[in-house]
Amino acid sequence: MTALGAVTVLVFVACDRRGWPEPRKKPPPRLSKLDLFKPVIDGVLRADLDVPRKQRHTVKRIFDRLIAEHAMVDVSYQVVRAYVAVRKLEIRTEAGHGPVEVFVPHHIGPGWKPRSTSVR
Repeated sequence: MTALGAVTVLVFVACDRRGWPEPRKKPPPRLSKLDLFKPVIDGVLRADLDVPRKQRHTVKRIFDRLIAEHAMVDVSYQVVRAYVAVRKLEIRTEAGHGPVEVFVPHHIGPGWKPRSTSVR
């Protein structure tokens, strides 16, 4: 058995007398600089649902429009790109345009052998 230091013993004795300290309060979540522009981005993505594929906004075009039309400052391209990647799928799913989930069961019966792939 290892010996405990004097400080460790004092800490355990103090905790035993007073009980364990209360857990710390979690600070409220910080607002992102992108929060002001999220409704604009969502609007662009919703508008893109009705246009042909070649006419949809790219992330670069959305980013440029936010800077030019809405005076966005101090928000990086990467932050906009990450938000658009997540929200694009969510908005398409909400509108019923999401990916179709299909499961095709694969059953191999008894005595099944793969065909030979050798060339004769």
